[in-house]
Amino acid sequence: MQALKFEKTGSLDGLSLYSVDKPILRPGDALVRVRAAGVNGSDAAAVLGMLPFVTTPRIPGRDFSGEVVEALDESGASSQEWIGAKVWGTGSERGFTSDGTFSQYVAVPIAALSRKPATLDHSKAGSMTLPWLCAWITVDTLANIKGGDNVIIIGARGGIGSAAAQLCKERGARIFGTYTSLAKVTPPPYITPIELSSKNAIREAIAKAGLHNKIDVLLDCAGYSEPFNDAIFTMTPNGSGRVVIMAVHAKDGIFPIDLRTFYTKALTLKGMKSSILGPLEVKKVLDELARKIDSGLLEGPKEVKEVDLRNMDAVKGALQEILTRSSHVRSVIVP
Repeated sequence: MQALKFEKTGSLDGLSLYSVDKPILRPGDALVRVRAAGVNGSDAAAVLGMLPFVTTPRIPGRDFSGEVVEALDESGASSQEWIGAKVWGTGSERGFTSDGTFSQYVAVPIAALSRKPATLDHSKAGSMTLPWLCAWITVDTLANIKGGDNVIIIGARGGIGSAAAQLCKERGARIFGTYTSLAKVTPPPYITPIELSSKNAIREAIAKAGLHNKIDVLLDCAGYSEPFNDAIFTMTPNGSGRVVIMAVHAKDGIFPIDLRTFYTKALTLKGMKSSILGPLEVKKVLDELARKIDSGLLEGPKEVKEVDLRNMDAVKGALQEILTRSSHVRSVIVP
């Protein structure tokens, strides 16, 4: 099969197209023919050596949508139950310490298989699994957002931020979302947009809404110090304020936090890590997301950019694009 692989980390130029053997199935595994593999920032970070736990040589890629073409039951005998099923997946250590989805085939435990939304094609389904898993963990597991909560999402236009906004809306929260510019953006009607046009843009918008000291949750999907510190200024001081952060833009991973505001408001800070859920927990999340997308409760992406696995310039361009956040249309690699 054809796959993208890097022998060592440090540069996107280290990623090349190889001819490799198909994954060898173990009892309880399924072989999935990958039709689309979403491009995520963690894929670029893995190739560049920004994630110290990545082992080499490695096929990157965490997201996929495709069809099951082979499966072995727990005894090692051929199983027909899932053959032909259209499935999607993400998460675990795939692409980091085991080979990932930037390939024509990937091995997946049968117990972790999840049927993709019937209303989405492979490219759209494959583009959204990791961002939506991260959003689910953020909204449900970490922030425990509930009806009546006032929520600020920094980076509401991005993959995780926009997904988190839909999940917050579904739970009955009031949502304020930040945007670098509103010049060419039409935010969804359930988000009150805040354009980051000044240092104090967030606190000014929240004060205008009459909600100073009444923000319950801050979800930081961007990782810049100025909007982060502006946002925590608006949060409730009663000890129930929750802050979840999942990105840091600085290369060294450091930015200053106004700790005086943080501790005097008795805020709680949690970090989002997508691999905190195991394969069976991820399956449950994806099954629920598929049900809600097919029923119209949640909405998948409207547009996706397809990149041919064999076009190395386009592949590297897509990885660079997600790393620098220079596009709001997600890319998928099509093997």
